Amino acid sequence: MSLQKRWKPRNGCALLIASIALALALPAAAQSLSAPGMSAPGRISWDAEGIPTIDAANDNDAAFLQGYAHARDRFFQMDLTRRSVSGSLAELVGISQLASDVQARNLGLRRGAVKTWAKMSDDTRGWLSAYANGVNFWLANNPLPPEYGALQLTHADPWTPVDSLCVGKGLAFQLSFDLDIDPTIKLGAYQQAGQAAGFDGSTLYFGDTHRIAPADNRVSVPDFVPGGDNGVATSLPKLDDAKSVPAIGAIGSDTIDMARAFREQLQDSPLLRRALDGRETPIGSNEWVIAGSHTASGKAILSNDPHLGLDLPSVFMEQHLLSRDARYPTSMDVTGVTVPGAPGVIQGCNQRMCWGTTTNSLDVTDVFQEQLVLNSYGLPYAIVHDGQVETLQWVFQNYYVNRMSGTPDTVTRENSIGYTNGGVSILVPRRNDGAIVSITGNRGLSIAYTGWGATFELESFRRINRAGNLAEFRNALSYFDFGSQNFAYADVDGNIAYFVSAEAPVRTDLQTQNAPGGGIPPFVIRDGSGALKHDWMPLQHVQPNQAVPYEVLPENEMPYVINPQSGYVANANNDPIGFSLDNNSLNQLRPGGGIYYLDVGGASAYRMGRIDRKIQGLIAAGGNITSNDMKTLQANNQLMDAELVLPHLFSAFQAAAAPGAWPQLASLAAEPRIAEAVDRLQKWDYSTPTGIQQGYDAGDNPAALPAPSQGQIDASVAASIYAAWRSTSIRNTIDKTLTSVGLGNYLPGSRDAQAGFKFMLDNYAALGGRVHPASPSSARRVHRMQARHAIMSCSSRLAMRSTCLPVKVSRQHSRVRPTRTTIAGASCTGSSSIIRSVHRSACPDRMATDLAICPPDSRASPARAVSSRSTRPAMMRVAARSTASCSAAVRRVDSSARCSRPSALRKSSPVARAACSAIRCMSANSAAG
Repeated sequence: MSLQKRWKPRNGCALLIASIALALALPAAAQSLSAPGMSAPGRISWDAEGIPTIDAANDNDAAFLQGYAHARDRFFQMDLTRRSVSGSLAELVGISQLASDVQARNLGLRRGAVKTWAKMSDDTRGWLSAYANGVNFWLANNPLPPEYGALQLTHADPWTPVDSLCVGKGLAFQLSFDLDIDPTIKLGAYQQAGQAAGFDGSTLYFGDTHRIAPADNRVSVPDFVPGGDNGVATSLPKLDDAKSVPAIGAIGSDTIDMARAFREQLQDSPLLRRALDGRETPIGSNEWVIAGSHTASGKAILSNDPHLGLDLPSVFMEQHLLSRDARYPTSMDVTGVTVPGAPGVIQGCNQRMCWGTTTNSLDVTDVFQEQLVLNSYGLPYAIVHDGQVETLQWVFQNYYVNRMSGTPDTVTRENSIGYTNGGVSILVPRRNDGAIVSITGNRGLSIAYTGWGATFELESFRRINRAGNLAEFRNALSYFDFGSQNFAYADVDGNIAYFVSAEAPVRTDLQTQNAPGGGIPPFVIRDGSGALKHDWMPLQHVQPNQAVPYEVLPENEMPYVINPQSGYVANANNDPIGFSLDNNSLNQLRPGGGIYYLDVGGASAYRMGRIDRKIQGLIAAGGNITSNDMKTLQANNQLMDAELVLPHLFSAFQAAAAPGAWPQLASLAAEPRIAEAVDRLQKWDYSTPTGIQQGYDAGDNPAALPAPSQGQIDASVAASIYAAWRSTSIRNTIDKTLTSVGLGNYLPGSRDAQAGFKFMLDNYAALGGRVHPASPSSARRVHRMQARHAIMSCSSRLAMRSTCLPVKVSRQHSRVRPTRTTIAGASCTGSSSIIRSVHRSACPDRMATDLAICPPDSRASPARAVSSRSTRPAMMRVAARSTASCSAAVRRVDSSARCSRPSALRKSSPVARAACSAIRCMSANSAAG
């Protein structure tokens, strides 16, 4: 965690370089301070790297000096942050941010900060006030940062304690606010495409393209059971009718339209950009803690590397705080990273223990479709819930804009914002005072979120900074109410632990019905009428230090572990306990009944996979782990997905040399450039160095970058080959298929696409190929060879810098040996269904079709048909077609037809002809056994 210096890029490269040189040349310095409000003089000393050490007589004086030090180095950043959260950014930087202000003001994080201030203890209010006084003392005695001159401003608003609460809420918001808009739009689009083309869009979405299960199965606490004692069982209890994908109801077209309209409003909002992008946004962290039983020193080692965005200046600032407060038995001596604008250390160590955090994807946001009651101006004044009218709350807003007209401090009221476009925030008390964010006629969208009310994250960190043991640390975490984090802990007594923090609301339908009401899960837009019991459950069991005024999961149902038998625990934004490993996040049970729900799933997986394997390898090698081992692991750049996926490519290449290999496969492997590419990949250690002298790699001296070694160059080449092959393969399978059914605008993001691609490769032998009853092992070998051919085909075209594209059936198909062709006819249930076979994605000059269809007269056994329908990857059941024409064409094709008989298809649509040509080949294969 590095410190960003005070300089900021303003007037071009020359100034930037000069600022860097000046910052590096600054010697260590110290400053004694005595100011009104301080109980005694204090001292701030800065080391050669600009990191301050604050020495104070008590905690409030330490907060005062911390505010002073933050303002000295980061005041403009602090001002930007509080205004972004509060919805007053246009007052600082001008009219361009007015729309963002309207959105932020309507959402109301600052309203929540005011509520927090009102409910805080007097002691904590004094702590926050002391910090604000320190900021303002610096403002009163120093010139403003130069950015204000460029903005034609001669003064800045004083800092307030509520501003600090806004900073804290803003950071938590960015890490936990996950709108249900994009999943609603995409899932709705998949359902509509499925209705039009005759496939199950929901199963396609959750089964293949946006899988709930992670791509790797490593978890933080493998044996955790909610309500148990530190994980006493070996699996989560499940519903008797648990399915591999959640049962999803149809999303109405009006709901989709409202979601699209709202998304358009938010496209340019910096505050909400991550909430729209969801899990594709690269925000996260790594952490792990190793018990002393596995370390060379016999002491626990905790490692934490946050992965927030690369902003300038950075999100964090390193500080060291000392307080000799007589109210406590021991002095506070804590060091770590802080957030400019808020007191305390949020990741670090004191003299007794260390802690780190990574972001957890706990679902604490629900979007509701409301029925509104409007007044004569078209503004809602009530919603209808369970047939009753419930009054809404109006909050009137005024907006001001820095005109930058040439006259300093020209900040005037903006009169273009009327009641219907931001002048009134309309709050729904039932939704934790969440706002109506979109109105269409008498319908609207509201957002329930745990952060809208009073929450006490800063109180939590204040207590953590002074915690002296595990019990005090756990008590401090009970004040951490939203912005869910995975906390890793280690202390001088040898304890290690892991806790998921924040308050998880209980949904009424999940608790009382053991299923989402109407089949609408919490991660898409929910019904606000009350009919489906989608509301957050009224408070019945108050938890210790609870802030959210609804029923929440108790502490022993939130994932945690203390001193695990494994001797370590790690997290990298992954599923912490394995609730999503079966691809269904809605089939686990709470103690005493009700669905145990944390979030939708689909969490990051590969970083955890690498960390977990490396730690297990170090332990298996005898332990004696050192801090240098942990630094090496933090710098690891090996691609976990490459290690798990490339065996499919290597298997295909090996099959090319086997007796009876397809001529096409053998010829592909015989290409010298293909052989060279595969050879490079087989020798690769999965690392990703830059391979050039101008690139920085871990351990390099940035002031004198070394030339890369030959090994680094080779690894860089192999990584490039793999990255291009992976992208091309996904584009030619998942992307191509979805585009063919009208879903080209709803493709999965990179993480989801990689997970889906890997899943289909891993499971092809079991799910993707027909196993003939007479010779199952032989048939499986055939289908494995088919998969290998497809992988080699695309990789060969990549290696020769040629484009590999799927093509529809043509007469080339007759060149494919009938006994080597597709498909899973035995899994059909008696009705026509299109099957998308990943292994049939191919290059025009290598293979033919990637489509096939099961005939209506399939003779599959009922038992096998049901099993295959529920488990087969949905991507293998999807392709574009005209249902009527294709079905008609199939009826004209005898099940024993051969590929040389196209006459029955001449009057069908091109897509139907492609699909139905494949069935003729499938029928031939079926007859041939």
